Amino acid sequence: ARHCTLPIAVGALLDFLSGTVPRAPLWMRRLRLEWLFRLLIEPGRLWRRYVVGNPLFLWRVARQKLSGAGGRP
Repeated sequence: ARHCTLPIAVGALLDFLSGTVPRAPLWMRRLRLEWLFRLLIEPGRLWRRYVVGNPLFLWRVARQKLSGAGGRP
């Protein structure tokens, strides 16, 4: 816990900067749909994260909020 003072998540930023992964068209980025573009170009790798993982995460957050469980401070 003490070895990391400032964690920074960059996601696919390094892939975009290196040109390994193409960016979504500007209109998709403006609509905040870059995740959908990435799912369409890499479905085998990302479907579980976006189609299963994200709704499961949101369900767990909602369940915790509704149950009144505070979790960790």
